[in-house]
Amino acid sequence: MFSPRVKTGTLVLEGLNAVATTIYYNYLFFEMRDRFGFTNLGNLAMGALNGLVYCVVVWFAGKFAQRHGYFFALRLGFGTMAVATGLASYSPTVPGQVAAMLLCTLGMSLTWPTLEAIVSEQEPPARLKRLLGIYNVVWAGSGGLAYFAGGALYERWGRASIFLVPSALHVIQVVLTAWLARRAVTDRAAAAGAM
Repeated sequence: MFSPRVKTGTLVLEGLNAVATTIYYNYLFFEMRDRFGFTNLGNLAMGALNGLVYCVVVWFAGKFAQRHGYFFALRLGFGTMAVATGLASYSPTVPGQVAAMLLCTLGMSLTWPTLEAIVSEQEPPARLKRLLGIYNVVWAGSGGLAYFAGGALYERWGRASIFLVPSALHVIQVVLTAWLARRAVTDRAAAAGAM
């Protein structure tokens, strides 16, 4: 079981992830419309493709995280998302944007189930309900904040902000995940020594 400090840090990762993914995925549709002339149908098709890829990949990603470790999966996922959103800011073509979106989705599939697993691992039923409620409030609140702020980013700092802000947040997540992984080892060693 992870310590309360690690679980709190995981909720911070969750909030940052919600902000970054909301900005990128919601405002990507505006980018595709404004820059490439996508219609509603084109954006719908792109969103459906993204959802299909996520539905298939997330199942394998959850197993990967269990097999290789939660913190490794998170670092790989956040790192992949940072690279994908960074590359998207430079892509001048529709195929490049779609490829970056799908790469970001592959990374994202390693993060959502893993974050929830860390928060909920080995919790008694009463505490599990409370923690999952907090998890969902963090996710929804952060996503709502990002949706509100994303338009201002897009208008004030231009199109690159919907790629570079999420990319920077994902880099911060990689660093925070490395710190949490060390903290988890330290906390488990301290708990084992206290027994």
